[in-house]
Amino acid sequence: MGKAESFDFSDMAKYNSDAELTPGNGKKGCFISVLVGILLFFLVVCLVIGVGLLVYFAGKDKNCSDASAGSESSSVAELIDKCKDLIDNGESSVCDTCRRTTTTIPSSTQSPSAILQNVRLPRAVLPQLYTVELQPNMYDGPPEMFTFNGTVRIRVKCHQTTNNITVHINKLNLTEKIRVTGVDPSDGIHYKNHETDTRRQFLIIYTNSPLLPGHYYDLDLSFIGPLKDDLHGLYLSSYKRNNQIVYAATTQFQATDLRKAFPCFDEPAIKAKFDITLVRKNHMTSLSNMPKISSESRGNGWIADRFNTTPPVSTYLLAFIICDFQYKEDMTANDVRYRAWARPEAVNQTEYALSVGTKILPYFENYFGIPFPLPKQDMIALPDFAAGAMENWGLITYRETAMLYDPQESSESNKQRVAVVVSHELAHQWFGNLVSPSWWDDLWLNEGFASFVEYMGVDHVHPDWKMFDQIVVEDVQDVFNFDGLVTSHPVYVPVAHPDQINEIFDRISYGKGASIIRMMRFFLGEETFREGLKKYLQNLAYKAAFHDDLWFALGNQSAHENKGLNVKEIMDTWTLQMNYPVVKVTVMADGSIQITQKRYLRDYGAVDPLKFVSPFNYHWEIPFTYTTKSNINFNVTDADIHWIHKTDTETISANVPGSDWILGNVMQYGYYRVTYSDDNWNKLINQLDEDHKVFHPINRAQIINDAWNLAKSEDISMTIALKTVNYLDKEKEFIPWKASLRELGYVDSMLERTALYGPFSNFMKKKVSGIFNSSSLSSSNMTHLESFVNTLIAAEACKYGIQSCIDEASRLFHLWMAKPTENPIRSSVRLTVYCSAIKNGDIKEWDFAYKMYQESNVAAEKSRLMIALSCSKEVWVLSRYLQYTKISSEIRKQDATNVIVYISGNAVGRSLAWDFVRSNWDYLLKEYGESSFAFPRLISGVSSSFSTEFEIKQLEDFLKSHPDMGSGTRAFQQAIEKTKSNIRWMDTNYDIVKQWLADQNFL
Repeated sequence: MGKAESFDFSDMAKYNSDAELTPGNGKKGCFISVLVGILLFFLVVCLVIGVGLLVYFAGKDKNCSDASAGSESSSVAELIDKCKDLIDNGESSVCDTCRRTTTTIPSSTQSPSAILQNVRLPRAVLPQLYTVELQPNMYDGPPEMFTFNGTVRIRVKCHQTTNNITVHINKLNLTEKIRVTGVDPSDGIHYKNHETDTRRQFLIIYTNSPLLPGHYYDLDLSFIGPLKDDLHGLYLSSYKRNNQIVYAATTQFQATDLRKAFPCFDEPAIKAKFDITLVRKNHMTSLSNMPKISSESRGNGWIADRFNTTPPVSTYLLAFIICDFQYKEDMTANDVRYRAWARPEAVNQTEYALSVGTKILPYFENYFGIPFPLPKQDMIALPDFAAGAMENWGLITYRETAMLYDPQESSESNKQRVAVVVSHELAHQWFGNLVSPSWWDDLWLNEGFASFVEYMGVDHVHPDWKMFDQIVVEDVQDVFNFDGLVTSHPVYVPVAHPDQINEIFDRISYGKGASIIRMMRFFLGEETFREGLKKYLQNLAYKAAFHDDLWFALGNQSAHENKGLNVKEIMDTWTLQMNYPVVKVTVMADGSIQITQKRYLRDYGAVDPLKFVSPFNYHWEIPFTYTTKSNINFNVTDADIHWIHKTDTETISANVPGSDWILGNVMQYGYYRVTYSDDNWNKLINQLDEDHKVFHPINRAQIINDAWNLAKSEDISMTIALKTVNYLDKEKEFIPWKASLRELGYVDSMLERTALYGPFSNFMKKKVSGIFNSSSLSSSNMTHLESFVNTLIAAEACKYGIQSCIDEASRLFHLWMAKPTENPIRSSVRLTVYCSAIKNGDIKEWDFAYKMYQESNVAAEKSRLMIALSCSKEVWVLSRYLQYTKISSEIRKQDATNVIVYISGNAVGRSLAWDFVRSNWDYLLKEYGESSFAFPRLISGVSSSFSTEFEIKQLEDFLKSHPDMGSGTRAFQQAIEKTKSNIRWMDTNYDIVKQWLADQNFL
């Protein structure tokens, strides 16, 4: 297999588009005629065939020129054929456009007007070095008037003759005259005038004479911007100390927000070096990606800190912080200085994250065969942070709940959360930072890999946590639910506008990315996988990658080991089309196994509003494994795989006895569901009832998850799904319980407002009663995973009215109320106790919990209390709590949308939350509509239990009256689809569930 050229942006001459820019009419790609360009556009928009979007970094080298030569008279097909010929002939310098033309079929997520709106920067000049100085002014006056000011000098290299330099800018005002000067004094001063294109966030600076290829120029800009608490760009954070507000300036630049801090070339592939100076008051501390190298006084108590020059880095990975935080410090085994920063009041809570980080960083260094490339690694817990964490190179920023751990106050789940997030962000130091995606359409190369590798890091530190079992319920089964919709999207998806970029920071990029990488690791084998990753990272260090670069590295390693796997051909079926297959396994009369694949959809009648066309007609290359009753084997390897190719039906030679059960997708390594004849389903269910331990816990979870979701899609009867949980009162393992409660929780939400909810609650009470013991609310002698099971069971016991649970929760809570400084409740069950006491109490319990929420110095405890406060049955209390989300002094901005979603999960609060969202839509869109996470989750959260025709009409009417959904556009389309599916589930299964409950004497 030939290796496509990677992107080396140390010399962008090969990847330039045209040198000139007219707003709205920039071109990218191999040079072709206008006619061919129009044809290509209509092919993408109207036919959506596999020619790829010709809008990416294209080359002007000989091969690319050859492909497009004579294009005035060439047809589109001939142009594509020329590109194919270059690749097939093993050319090592094939232009990116040609390569993408033959490998990628995009989803049409953009409207035609969005496709025409070219948001990519021209490549005539590209940055080499930024020299930046920033000074946040947050010490005098009201915070709404806080600003920051700064200067930037961008040294650029010209690659094509041009009369303009175009950079990104957003929400900044220029304060001095722009200068464009040649580094060579003979080049003189070139600034002529400038204009802004606010739609594309462009600053276009025209020169009075052409800039010449090979020459270097300095662009000097001065600016001022607002320092707001909007959680994006360079923003304001705050916290209280002794009732006094303390301010900090911090940053979040992913995906397109460095342009809010200073003008720049704000695209992930356009890497450059940065010299950063931060100006602060003398009682504060400043941090950035690199170590501080000098400080100088600027007078009046101002200090300017200068930091060492960064290596070539993507703009979104920069970080600047000015604060009064303190740190704990340690050295890794490979002598990297590692510091963990937090508010002085919370710095002791950084010790666990520090201990985990210092173990995982050298583990990744050794695993990937590449030393951590920076001289230090800082991590910092911020009071205000939109995401969970951000992988800024050398200065990782965290939400406090994702980094701080107090052994006395935090639970086992809090501990695992910290370990997982630390591992995830450290994985990014290689996947994303060292090797970055060439554009946001390959975001999954960052997030999918980090979401898989995080399990490796935590497993290294805590092997007893069984992280590679947990991935099945935390990622694989979790994302199945999302990816079973026609409003899902492929892992690789073309994006342009920042709203579209923010939309794909979702479960597909993270969870599906992790799941298919896990599958790939399985079918390649661990050593092949590891060696291929090493080569990928080594070959592309400090550069930008397209997903084919990964396939080529892994494919070449597979070929080197004579494994005979075409990695690209396999993985294209998983990354270039959305959804996943359901595999039907049938044992034939002669003992052979017939395999049939089809696309799984939760609702086969749903209509895709985006009209995505699959390049493989929804067929996949499937690594199929199986085990049977008479030949049980759960220790499968890549040698046990039977490949099911892109066909409807295949037959596997075997000799399976007719009396045996057969189980497909052993350990659920494959990203697909499995179904069987009713006879085999019943054999599997009988085995669960007789001796469930015959199946590995992962496959017990798989049987339940597959059956319930195949019932949702009507691939099997709901009766079969219901029977898979009959054995649960004998189950002791976390993974099957987590899978079961996810599905039973769905039934709960569907039946909550019906006459069947009481009988269903009685069923749940019976299943939990055999396991729950009220003394477990106080017991602490448990392993990590035993604690997880105990927490799940306790929550269900109190929720479904087991009186001993409710009484014990009330007793413990009132003991706490009597002595607020001595909380007697074990941390892992505090949320259950808090929620039950507030739900079954009155306003005094709520007010006490809210007071404790405001006073707590432990982020995990604040988070538990914040959730528990949504458990009240009082409408007026929940309404007041909703109003608090608009007051940052009551509920932090980072938490506001979560609170709304928590309230919507309460049967009493569901309609309150939906009404609140609609009546405050303009405010929510303004405050959160640009968010990568908060806004889509708000929409999906408040609508998750909708299941009536009235509710679907409300959604559709609201969408008609509010067509601008910002980053929530896709989430709102998914909300409509899921609501329709819920309605269908109720129509189809209500009577089945009713009869089943009656048959078991619950009705």
